[in-house]
Amino acid sequence: DDCESDLAEAIPALEAAVDALNTLKPADITVVKSMKNPPLIVKLVMEAVCVMKGIKPDRVPDPAKPGRMMLDFWGPSKRLLGDMGFLQGLKDYDKDNILQEIITTIRKDYLTNPIFKPEIVAKASSAAEGLCKWIIALSKYDITAKIVGPKKIKLETAEREYAETMKILNQKLSEVRALEEKLDNLNKKFDLAKERKQKLED
Repeated sequence: DDCESDLAEAIPALEAAVDALNTLKPADITVVKSMKNPPLIVKLVMEAVCVMKGIKPDRVPDPAKPGRMMLDFWGPSKRLLGDMGFLQGLKDYDKDNILQEIITTIRKDYLTNPIFKPEIVAKASSAAEGLCKWIIALSKYDITAKIVGPKKIKLETAEREYAETMKILNQKLSEVRALEEKLDNLNKKFDLAKERKQKLED
C-alpha cells in the first residue's frame, strides 16, 4: 500500500543519516573544534547543526560595525563539539518529531545555499561533510515521515471504524439468529398444536 511504499523511501534516508554519523571520528570532531578561524562552509554546517539542536547563537561584537552586536554560532558550535555525548546525541535525535520551525529554517537558510553540499564541504572538513550529510538526510526523512504519518493515522482510523462496524453487524446478526430460532420454535409449536388438533378431530 501507499504507507509501505512511502516508508520504503524514508528508510534509506534514515540509513543515510546514520551512515553519515558513523563516518565521523572523534579526532575529526577535535580538528573542527580546535579551528581558530574555520572556513565559512564549516561554520555554516555547524550553524545548521545548532539550529537542528535548538541551540541559540551568542551575541558578540560585530568586527565590521564597531559598537554593534551580531549573532554568532561559532561559540555555541565549539561548546557543542566539546560535549562528550555530541555524536550519540545526534544518533539519538528525535527524527520523528522535528519542530516545523526548525526544519523550515534548515530548508530555507541552509539547504538552498549552493555551497551546502557534502562534496564541497568535504574539501574543508571530513567531519563537517558527515554532519552536512546528516542534516540533508534528516530533511528527506522528515518530508517522507510527514506524508506517512497522516496516512498511518487515516489507516488506523479506518481499521478502527471497520472493526466497530463489524462488531455492530455481528451483534445485529446474532439478534437476527436469536429471532429466527424463536420463530422456528414457535413454528414447531404451532405445527405440533396443529397435529394434536387434527388427531382430536379425527
